[in-house]
Amino acid sequence: MNSQRVDTRSSRRSGNWRMNWILGGILLGLLNTFAVATYASLGVSRNYVVVPNVLLRVFGSGLYESNAYLSQFPAGADWLLMLALGMVIGGFLAALLRGGLNRRSVPRLWRSRFGSSRPRRFAAAFAGGFLLLLGARIAGGCTSGLVLSGSAMLAVAGIVFSITILVSGIITARLIYRRKPS
Repeated sequence: MNSQRVDTRSSRRSGNWRMNWILGGILLGLLNTFAVATYASLGVSRNYVVVPNVLLRVFGSGLYESNAYLSQFPAGADWLLMLALGMVIGGFLAALLRGGLNRRSVPRLWRSRFGSSRPRRFAAAFAGGFLLLLGARIAGGCTSGLVLSGSAMLAVAGIVFSITILVSGIITARLIYRRKPS
C-alpha cells in the first residue's frame, strides 16, 4: 500500500484535497472523446496563433487573411480557445479550492541545484516554455494534441512520441537535478 496516500475526507477539510487519478483520467478521456467526435483532436498550442489573429481582426488588420500561415487558423474565438482559457481559469480555481496559491516561486529542488535567484528561475522557465512552444508550432501541434489525442486513437506517432517524451523527461531530470559532488 502507498504510505503517501491522501485521506480525502480529512484532506478536504485541511485544503489538501486532490482529485483521484482514475476520475481525472475518465474525465480527460470523456473530454477527448467529445473533442474528436465534434471537432478534431485536442490541442492548445494553435491558440498562440489564434489569439494574434483575433487581435489583428479586432484592430482592423487584414494580415491574418493575406498571410499564408495565419490564414490557416481562425480569427475568432472557438471552443478550443475557450478550452485553453478554461484550463487557466480552472487551474486558478482549483488552487484556491485546495487552499490557496503556491507563492513559492523557486522550488526547493531548483534552489538546491541552481540557487535561489528568482530572475534565473523565471528566465529558465520562460526559455523552456518558449522552446517547447517553438517546437510545437514547427511540428504543427503540441504535446497535448499528440500525446492525449494521438495515443488515445492508438496512432503510432502518438505512442512513439509519448514514450519518447517520458524517457527524455527522465533523462533530463536526472541530468539537471543530479546531486552535486560533496
